[in-house]
Amino acid sequence: MNAMNVLYDSKHFYMAEFPGWEGIELVDKSAGRGGFLEGDVALKLRASMLNLFSDSPSVESVDEFLEAYDALLNNPIILH
Repeated sequence: MNAMNVLYDSKHFYMAEFPGWEGIELVDKSAGRGGFLEGDVALKLRASMLNLFSDSPSVESVDEFLEAYDALLNNPIILH
């Protein structure tokens, strides 16, 4: 079993990747929803996050950016 790599964790969002899987798990803690993003969406999110973090953003800025992905988070979070 491979461990996950936490990419981002704040009061409102959690993002992780799992070695061997081609995707990113994104969780909106406030809304209680999450999803596993794959393919082009995951690649774009990863690249956008790298670009965003090159400017040393505030937590609020990153959370605001991740809100754009809320429409893709359709799975209710029961236990996480």
